Order: sequence, then C-alpha cells, then structure tokens
Amino acid sequence: MRTSSRYLITSLGFLGLLPFIGSLLAYHTGWFHASLTAQKLFISYGAIILSFLGGAIWGQVLEQPFQTKGRLLLICSNLIALVAWVGLLTNQPQLSLLVLLLGYVSLFWVEARWLKMVRTDTSYYPGMRFVLTVSVCSMHLLMLYPRY
Repeated sequence: MRTSSRYLITSLGFLGLLPFIGSLLAYHTGWFHASLTAQKLFISYGAIILSFLGGAIWGQVLEQPFQTKGRLLLICSNLIALVAWVGLLTNQPQLSLLVLLLGYVSLFWVEARWLKMVRTDTSYYPGMRFVLTVSVCSMHLLMLYPRY
C-alpha cells in the first residue's frame, strides 16, 4: 500500500463511521419519528460497508502473485458479501444486526488470519482495520441494546 495515500485512506475509514454514529444516535434519542427508520439506515449502511470491505479483499489479493490461499480469500469474501445481503433482506432488525455483526467479525478474522499470509507488507492498515472493526461492532451491540 502506498504511503502517499495513507492519510486519505485513514480519513475515509474514520469518516465512514459517521453514518453509523448518526443513525445510532438518532435511534437512541428518538430523533426520527419512527425509530425503525434509524435502524433501517444503520442496517442498510452496515450491509453496504460489509460488502465493500469484502470486495476490497479482492483488490488486495489481485495485487499479489497467485497463491492457493488467495482463492480461499476470494471465496470467503463472496460468502461474507452474501451474509451482508441476507442481513439486509431479513425483516427482523435484531436478527439483521446480529448477522451483520457476525459478518464484520468474520471479515476481520479473514483479513487478520489469512490476508497477512498473502500480503507481505507490515503497514498501518491492519491496526486501522482493527480499530474500525471494534468501533463498528460496538455500535452494532449498542444498536441491539433496547431503547427506552
């Protein structure tokens, strides 16, 4: 990963948390008249970002020389994208949030466990992804917390 794009990648990564934060706050403060609207925004954005991150694995694998592990990474990223889609289609918000939460944990596990075998760099990216994943998963748990 080029160091010249580090600031942009980090900025975009953390700015990507804003829709999660906004819909979480809207849900718990009752900002939208119908609290399900904030939940739907959170779930749909979560599914889109989860699919995006699964697709980002493709770019990282394709940059490297072919390896057998690369094939497994591509299959896993597709499965995780399908999980995101199922999470989006589920008509039960709590189930959707749980499915997406498991998708984020799975995606991070795939990246942390297998992607480091394919990539040889020791960049800042894995640490940044860890912080972002913990943040997103925490917000999923807060969204699951009952609103009073």
